[in-house]
Amino acid sequence: MILGHLTVTAAAHRLLRKRLPGAASLPLGALLLGAYLPDLSDKSINLLTGLSGRGYGHSLVVQLVCFGLIFLLLPRRRVSCAALALGAALHLVQDWVAPAVLLAPLLGLVPPGPRFSFVQSMMNFYGGGGVPVWIELAAAGFWLLQAARWWRRRSAAAPPRPAAEEAVAYAE
Repeated sequence: MILGHLTVTAAAHRLLRKRLPGAASLPLGALLLGAYLPDLSDKSINLLTGLSGRGYGHSLVVQLVCFGLIFLLLPRRRVSCAALALGAALHLVQDWVAPAVLLAPLLGLVPPGPRFSFVQSMMNFYGGGGVPVWIELAAAGFWLLQAARWWRRRSAAAPPRPAAEEAVAYAE
């Protein structure tokens, strides 16, 4: 769910900003990076070692330890750390992670999974159909609509160029 994670996390940020005044200080970039951290770590580890594509990066226990340490060791970066942690937690909610993985290593080790190809996993995801694919398509439509609105506002805000500038630009 490439666009799904982006859309849900951006929407959560927008809602939090409206409802909680302190949430406005959460950097959106760190929040969005956090939303992809579990997959970035687990997919990379899968390619290198063969461990599951939903492994320790998807473990709430591992995340609590890692973000807790970062929070303690980098006190000046606490807001960014909180945004990363919130994004990663939203990722776990969106993925509906199994309890055995969510609580690993407390409930045991995450079993090794088959090595996968990025292209093959995308084909499996989109070829499988179902609700996740429809969510992804809705997210793509949403971002295309946002881009069109942005482009329209940008075009409307730009002052018209004088005819002489148009002629010079055309001649170049």
